[in-house]
Amino acid sequence: MTRSRLMVAWAVSAMLPAFSFAQTPVSPPADPIPVGHVSDKLGVKPMVNAPHELDPGNSVTTMLADPKKLEAFIKGMHEGARVTISCIGPGRIRVEAEEMEPVEQHGTVTLHVGQDGSLTPAAERPPTPVKPPTP
Repeated sequence: MTRSRLMVAWAVSAMLPAFSFAQTPVSPPADPIPVGHVSDKLGVKPMVNAPHELDPGNSVTTMLADPKKLEAFIKGMHEGARVTISCIGPGRIRVEAEEMEPVEQHGTVTLHVGQDGSLTPAAERPPTPVKPPTP
């Protein structure tokens, strides 16, 4: 009798982890974003040691070569400005441009990268409402 209870307890404990893993959703890995396509559309030139693809959480530093292309997203930058492209999620990049001369300025935009490589500005998230303090 005791032996059968031990076998049942062992079988149940062996099956519980399988049930918990079956409940967790598995998200597919994000496709890396090709740096070459994005840099061409933004008018920037990647550094020599820059990666060819961006995975979520990685970034690449570039230099602005054609200000007219970046003007659609970030206004007022001049040739030679430093532009950092960060992959912040599947199909989302954050572009930060900054320059020190002739006038110090900084601009940031979040973009969606389409399946065809198109870049569209992401909708700005509304600010989170401030919760009143609880007494």
